[in-house]
Amino acid sequence: MGHSSRTVDYIVAFLRNQGLHDVFGVDGANIEDLYDAVQSAGAPLRALVAKHEFSAATMADGYHRASGRPAAVAATSGAGAMNLVPGLAELRASRVPALALIGQPPAALDGTGSFQETSGAAGTMDAERLFAEIGVFCARVREPGEIVTLLPRAWTAALTAPGPAVLLLPKDVQQAVLGAGAAPGGGPGPVEVPARPLSPQRTRREAARVLADAAAGGEVVVLAGPGVIRADARSELASLASALDAPVAVAPDAKDVFDNGDPRCLGVLGPSGVPETDRRIEAAAAVVLAGNQLPQLAGGALRARLADVPVVSVDGGTAPLLPVDHPRLIRLTGPIGAELDALADVLRAAAGATAAGAAGAGAVGLAPAATPAASAAATADVPPAPPVAAAGTTAATAATTTGVPAPPDGAPLDLPTALAVLARRLPDNAQLVVDAGNTGATTVHQVPAPAKGRFITALGMGGMGHSFGAGIGAALATGAPTYVVAGDGAFYMHGMEIHTAAELGLPVTFLIVNNNAHAMCHTREQVFFSGDYTYNLFRPARIGAGVAALFPGVRALHAADAAALDRALAEPPDGRPVLISIDTDPHQVPPFRPFRTHS
Repeated sequence: MGHSSRTVDYIVAFLRNQGLHDVFGVDGANIEDLYDAVQSAGAPLRALVAKHEFSAATMADGYHRASGRPAAVAATSGAGAMNLVPGLAELRASRVPALALIGQPPAALDGTGSFQETSGAAGTMDAERLFAEIGVFCARVREPGEIVTLLPRAWTAALTAPGPAVLLLPKDVQQAVLGAGAAPGGGPGPVEVPARPLSPQRTRREAARVLADAAAGGEVVVLAGPGVIRADARSELASLASALDAPVAVAPDAKDVFDNGDPRCLGVLGPSGVPETDRRIEAAAAVVLAGNQLPQLAGGALRARLADVPVVSVDGGTAPLLPVDHPRLIRLTGPIGAELDALADVLRAAAGATAAGAAGAGAVGLAPAATPAASAAATADVPPAPPVAAAGTTAATAATTTGVPAPPDGAPLDLPTALAVLARRLPDNAQLVVDAGNTGATTVHQVPAPAKGRFITALGMGGMGHSFGAGIGAALATGAPTYVVAGDGAFYMHGMEIHTAAELGLPVTFLIVNNNAHAMCHTREQVFFSGDYTYNLFRPARIGAGVAALFPGVRALHAADAAALDRALAEPPDGRPVLISIDTDPHQVPPFRPFRTHS
């Protein structure tokens, strides 16, 4: 419409100045002015409309996890705002930065019972209090001029926490014309977030000494988590593992943080992993926590064991979930990548000095470059790990990554077989986005992370259907081949985002595992209760055929056996989304440790 000095124009100029390219959301009367401002500003900023606000938030989530770049989310008032709650909660729990711009009824109508009012006046719900609990920052912009200070504060909070920052924008505030000093052309440039300082050198030297002493008498194990991915510090992690000649276990939501094909890779931490991983950790002489707080699903069960073990936490300022009075905890709290690099340098320098002056007996230190023999000697009293071709795989499943032949026609198709076929067909640069439930647990356990891609799963809130929006966001962020693995329950919740993928022309492949059930809930009925009833089995559905009929812009089909699935995954992309449905047994118990140990 040509407006150049509205509050929304200022917001859009700010987003562009921060290098943002995408705003994910759902339009509506109390946020439409923002969409108008995005349209007026033009490229490179664009607004993308989802089918549901939850998925708009998960698109921003997948976008960031795939690229490291934050995005903005937009929603209107009332139910639109409320639909954002679980998506923003996942961003908060998983420490994903985003700016949420939420429309509100005109401020002039506050306290008058306006439609969708959440001002907190006259007995209405207070959206500011609600989103202050969910976001890392929340403010209601009550006057147009406040945007000049609140917008940079929100953005800084989103980047530093990190997490979702929320601005509540009444419609009349959005439309208001700002003064000349706040015009978009004179708006603020990029917000500079100061980096955390490195830890003191003496702390680093002490950490190196503790690790060197431990390595001399046993094995140091690294437990890596999503903090390393957020810091884009995979190479620094690999360097530290090399300096220590240390095996690395990975959190389920950081499976791609370390090369799954590296002989040092121990596999996945937590209930989706294998017991041998825990045994190696329990026998460790010291542990390095690299961007891993040790939450329940990423090694939390090991916290008691670590009470008597030296622990070096490279955490970027986010303390591990260990007792604050842990007697042998050393924290390195600067930027994770820089701390990993600096620690590796100190270890190598100490090892070099030790090697140069180690003519006498009793010298303690790390070898500059561990030889196979030295590595074997250091772990002589530690049970060997099973053959590992990929994180979470065992010798039985390792063959899926080594070029096995295509399955024969008519080969039966259960979930492990389907995932083996998928692993066989995943490109090295693929982005694999995994949903919740039995399907997610089995995929985390079995499928290796693509060698040069991403393995994305959301464990903060664990919301079913997260993968559909996250897969779209990941594909938009990178353009890399993107694969979504989800069950039918997740599909029924948020699978209509496949329409969004079709509208955007994104060649995302959606593998829908249809067991006609909420299978993890059904498994719990069988394992933890009497098993003589179920609320969680459904009548058969033909998802592939249904999507094919519903969305002509989607190449949708059903794979009846392993060979058909293999052929479907081998088809070259044609610019359309692909949906492949398969049928599996809802009674199959996944490799999820609470189910295995209880049954």
